Amino acid sequence: MILYRLIMIITSISTLISLFSLMVSILTLLLLYHFLNKMKEEYKIFNDITKEYIIKNKIQSDINSLNLTDRVETPIENPKTQNELNKTQIEILKIASSVPISARDVMQKFNITREHASRMLSHLNKEGYLKKINESKPYKYIIDDKGRQYLSDIY
Repeated sequence: MILYRLIMIITSISTLISLFSLMVSILTLLLLYHFLNKMKEEYKIFNDITKEYIIKNKIQSDINSLNLTDRVETPIENPKTQNELNKTQIEILKIASSVPISARDVMQKFNITREHASRMLSHLNKEGYLKKINESKPYKYIIDDKGRQYLSDIY
């Protein structure tokens, strides 16, 4: 009888130890799962930040290569020749005569909203002064024959 009780106690203790071990294993797996999800989240944030940094540097590099800030604005001598285009539009034509220009470039150069810059470029394109390069996104514009003629007429 004592031997039977002793075996029962040992079996019970062994079962409790096994259950405890199982619970520790489950908790460990849960912690590991939580940790991996947290790392995945942090990696995604890091990846997004890295992409944003690369894109910002690329945009800044493109803007710097356009060298828009170093352009000198030429005063218009004869106000009668600017009936069609205003001073800003003429400056846009001058820039577009040497490099393709986007709404972002115009926005930054003239300190206007992107929407306003887009409308100006679209208007100049519609009137035939600029030609839209459809292969690029964001759209870029280059001077067209009518724009070249307009600039040569006023200068």
